[in-house]
Amino acid sequence: MGNDAAGATGAVKGHFSVADRMNRIPTSPHTTLIIFFILMSWFAECIDLGGTSFLMPTIREYFGMDAATGGYYSSICYLGMFIGAIAAGRIADKIGRKKAMSASMVIWGVAGFALVFSPNIYYLFAMRFILGLGLGAQFPVALSYMSEIVSGKDRPRYMTLYQLMAPVGFAVAGVLTVLILPHFDWRGVYLAEALPALFIIGIIKVCPESPLWLEAKGRYEEADAICTKFEEEAIARHKELPPVVAIPRVEGKASFKDLFSKKYLKVTVLCFFIWFISMFSDYGLTTWLTTILMEKGFDVVSSTGFVTIGIFGGIPAWFFVSWAAKKLGRKKTFLIAGLCTSVFGIAYGASVSLVMLIVFGVLYQFGKYANAMCLALYTPELYETNIRTTGNGLATSWGRLGSIVGPVILAGVMTSFGVYTTMYIAAAMVIVPGLLVFLLGPETKDKTF
Repeated sequence: MGNDAAGATGAVKGHFSVADRMNRIPTSPHTTLIIFFILMSWFAECIDLGGTSFLMPTIREYFGMDAATGGYYSSICYLGMFIGAIAAGRIADKIGRKKAMSASMVIWGVAGFALVFSPNIYYLFAMRFILGLGLGAQFPVALSYMSEIVSGKDRPRYMTLYQLMAPVGFAVAGVLTVLILPHFDWRGVYLAEALPALFIIGIIKVCPESPLWLEAKGRYEEADAICTKFEEEAIARHKELPPVVAIPRVEGKASFKDLFSKKYLKVTVLCFFIWFISMFSDYGLTTWLTTILMEKGFDVVSSTGFVTIGIFGGIPAWFFVSWAAKKLGRKKTFLIAGLCTSVFGIAYGASVSLVMLIVFGVLYQFGKYANAMCLALYTPELYETNIRTTGNGLATSWGRLGSIVGPVILAGVMTSFGVYTTMYIAAAMVIVPGLLVFLLGPETKDKTF
């Protein structure tokens, strides 16, 4: 089989680019293991992000924070993520996906462990900011890496699976909070949430550099060696590979300012609105969701439990988006996700009975995570390899900006107008990204890298 594989891959060397060859390679056990560790890196990040929303009432009480200070505590992490996303996107296009991704995990992992020992509010805020730098840096880099490793055919399944780790991570954070908080207070919860940062060991040992990035940098022998290994492993599993199709691509260097050139300006502006609005609603509301339920009369453990149950709506969202993105296209899927988030979110805010809270909580989370999965799938497809992570970094930084102001603004809305109005506003605005993509965005269903 090894000689057959070598012959099959050798036939296409010199005639097609590494990007062309990678685009048609189905998954192998090695690819699956790589995908697993990339998914686990985002899963670990989501545990931390979800944990703070569940711990917000306890953290506020322990450090004597009012609602505004609690909003600032949530936002300080997103400020770090905003800066980290912009910086890491450009850095990853210069030094490589794997190095940038590993460095980001070290930053947020160390800060996560340090957070456990916070003696005062100033140290707490500082560690949360540093942790945010690493979290913000990791997301766009991992997103670009994943999109370049999997084939064009498999991309909808795995890019949406990447975002499925968000509801799973948030749900695990809720379970950890319920199990650990009554016995070991908030420090014990933060310690448990920092441990998954150790998945970096798998990233370093198992994940190769992106062959598409290596090729874009002119490191052709390294790119070819990695691509050939993927081809041989895929042939060993699938017996033969689909034919290679040559795709015209843009070559050469690209800079940050190219994102605002005539070629990319429209999609760069589009990314600002869809990411900013989506994350303003998502993280802004998530930060206060437990608090909102407590305002409805439930205690902190019950409120955390209800939010955790609702998060499982993200699982059917993955099945829907991975199917709809291929069958209906990215634009229609985006629109459906926005409609579901808005309609079910408003119904969730109006819920007064336990049954309604659970049912509409699950449906709201279905729409919210479907929207997030669309963002993760769609954004990398808008840019070429030589500027993809820079574009992803800027796009996600717009989202982090929304995450910064969302908790603060919604805290003010909640104080002035109550929990119902807060839910209505935060949920209803998510229809805007879906409409913008549907009306103004390019369709990328058949986009190949």
